[in-house]
Amino acid sequence: MMKTKIERTAAIVFLLITGTLAGCQTTGANQPSVAWAGTKTAYVLFTAPAFKGTDSKHVVFTDIWQHEEYVLFEGGGAQAEIIYAAVNERDTIALDFNYPLEPMIKTWNIANAHPVVFGEKGQTGAPLGAYFYQHFRLSDVGRSCVGFFTEWDLKDEDPELRNGKALFGYYCERPGGTIGQAQVFKLLDNIWIRGITARFDTRFTPVAPVNGPAASPQGALAFANQGNGNSGNANFPFDMADYYNDVDGERERRN
Repeated sequence: MMKTKIERTAAIVFLLITGTLAGCQTTGANQPSVAWAGTKTAYVLFTAPAFKGTDSKHVVFTDIWQHEEYVLFEGGGAQAEIIYAAVNERDTIALDFNYPLEPMIKTWNIANAHPVVFGEKGQTGAPLGAYFYQHFRLSDVGRSCVGFFTEWDLKDEDPELRNGKALFGYYCERPGGTIGQAQVFKLLDNIWIRGITARFDTRFTPVAPVNGPAASPQGALAFANQGNGNSGNANFPFDMADYYNDVDGERERRN
């Protein structure tokens, strides 16, 4: 069940004010943490040709329920943003992912900053499993885009048979460019998760500020939420983790 933007933002702001969002992530920590990700804590790669030789920017949220990663990719006039969520495997937790394609696309700031014309939907296989995708166009700036999501890691003891991992986002071509079906398939084939579909030592170097306000947890969260007006997702971190009781089917929302 989706929470309102106000409820979610208020909860995260409260955590920041009370200091429970640490300045860096601590393995096994019980408190929620938002931080810029480094090489060891970033997982999402996008090896599309436009992003070759560019530096991606990663922000990670963790708590005892889940790991959630926001990533911005830019290069050659193209832009993509991805969120990857994975539940804590040591407990009976599933993701309550409830975002069909059009509502998912509209969570991104870029789709709220421009008029959106939705196009054809489709489905294809990829290294992570079945992807659902939908073409859309930012009509005022002439940008062709495609939104996508996939879920996997079925929790077969969950009464609702939900998954433990999800990835969703979009890719926008440079202004004036087009995205054909063949390119969609290639794009989705080029999304990787370290340790799942790619080796852990796959070379990529997330860029994170090392000093100043942007380097703080508040700066990392603001980057993921607000970006530059054409990037970011105000819903990050998404509230999708659910605890389930595999004996009697009872559920407990984490907050």
